[in-house]
Amino acid sequence: MTDTREPGAPAEAHLAQYRDEGFCLIEGLIPADLVEAARRRTMELARGLADWPARHFQVLDPARYESPGGQPLPGGIQQPASQENVFARIADHPRLAAAMAALLVGPVERYTDQLGVKHAAVAEEQGGRSYFHQDSFYWKIAPELGCNCWIPLTEVAAEASALAVMPASHRGWRLVDHESYYDDPPMGRMDDDGFKPFKRHRVPPDQVDASRERLIATRPGDGLFFTNYTWHRSEPNRSGRTRAFYAIAYQRRTPG
Repeated sequence: MTDTREPGAPAEAHLAQYRDEGFCLIEGLIPADLVEAARRRTMELARGLADWPARHFQVLDPARYESPGGQPLPGGIQQPASQENVFARIADHPRLAAAMAALLVGPVERYTDQLGVKHAAVAEEQGGRSYFHQDSFYWKIAPELGCNCWIPLTEVAAEASALAVMPASHRGWRLVDHESYYDDPPMGRMDDDGFKPFKRHRVPPDQVDASRERLIATRPGDGLFFTNYTWHRSEPNRSGRTRAFYAIAYQRRTPG
């Protein structure tokens, strides 16, 4: 039988996996030219902060890392689609919006978006890794109403920034208690008083059975979708090359 789906559209197997395991991977979701344009612009931002409001940038401790021009290095860039169309073309792409509507079973709207940059220069053991967490611990989106799509802008794999998920960890729609920690190197924001590190949150390591996780290698433009209750983490970047990804969250639009 001929597959008549639009490129990037979820198949029934994607929908079933999302329901059962809390995630699914849709290959080739975003066209290559849009991904490459976003990658180039992200790498420019990684070398020198744009003239955007400071709240958009989460930077590495400038006492440890600076750009060649003496600026802080961004590890996270919040809501870039609100600043430049090169990112909005991905965050609001019809394929992404249609996949979100299918997965969330109803009309949707974009909730937030962020770029992640894992710099080759970072030498600490943590290496830009994140630990298992649930997005709704941060965002407080109700069960079944939120979905995140993680789109690599560069190829990722083990030891090169890939995402890992814990299959079926969304079942029961329960938020577990998270503990707080500082990244190494610390990440935070710059204000008039200088660098202010912030804490992130994770599922306590003694509650994680790493043998159950699934590490997912992806290519630029693939879309890894997961619920706001699905446990997920990211690999450190040991590749020797700076890596970047774009995470875009949607929620189901509710009446009123």
